[in-house]
Amino acid sequence: LVAAIAAHAQSGPANAVTAPAPASAKTYALVSAVGDQFTYVRQKESTGSNVIDNFTRQVIKVPNNALNAAVLRGLDRAVAAKEPDSNRVYITLAQAEMEGVRPQDRESVALGKVATALEKMPEHKQWEKIYVVVPKFLLSEYSGMGSKLQGLGVYIQPLSSATLGDTELGVDIDVGTQGESDTTDPNGEATRSKRYVAPFSYLSLYVLDPKTMTVIEKNNRHDFQKLFDPNSPALDVANTIPTDFLASRIERLIERSASRAVNDKEGPATVEVVEVKPVTGKAEPKK
Repeated sequence: LVAAIAAHAQSGPANAVTAPAPASAKTYALVSAVGDQFTYVRQKESTGSNVIDNFTRQVIKVPNNALNAAVLRGLDRAVAAKEPDSNRVYITLAQAEMEGVRPQDRESVALGKVATALEKMPEHKQWEKIYVVVPKFLLSEYSGMGSKLQGLGVYIQPLSSATLGDTELGVDIDVGTQGESDTTDPNGEATRSKRYVAPFSYLSLYVLDPKTMTVIEKNNRHDFQKLFDPNSPALDVANTIPTDFLASRIERLIERSASRAVNDKEGPATVEVVEVKPVTGKAEPKK
């Protein structure tokens, strides 16, 4: 999966404007500071009510600056739509700058390092605006997603059944179909399932005034797409979504999330990155 994501970095925006802009055109700086950390989070089975963290977590390094490249493509698309004749400068924060930074601190640390670096660039005062995207940390569970998610990654929910335990009475209550989520299969058709693979893009966009380097606007994004294939024979839900397809969904989700951060205020929890087809004569997803 990491190799597939990294392969898409080759289509990132160039470090220069590809077409000459008018001399009077405004210049926008597009900065991605999401780094190379991609988080893989998986729900694990709970055996009691005193579990502190019901998830396993793994941080994976994605090479080729692939994650920053996807963010820049999204920013570029949004700004180009607003100002088609503008100049756009593409900047990324060196990945080494974020080594050893705690997940909950990455947003503030990244923004501070970007601001410090930009202040050393004399041309920054000639820019119209600076758009900076940094990773966002969310402590609590959100709309069927795991807790303590940060930046870019994939959340795996493999459990197909759920119970509510009452420790005082010593009983478990089966919640049945409760907890099912709207999901999408690899063909773009709508499904519903308690199990899913969900790429997520938790980002904060800061808009800076180039002359004063102060924040003039901020927009948080908590975007994801839940994927499930009810026809897959794989027992582990993580293996039901083909790797290449998942990598393409991750790339498009990141781009769409960064792009919408420029124009939209934080909207619904889920960002659909493919056209969802209505279910027509299809069997109900397996429980």
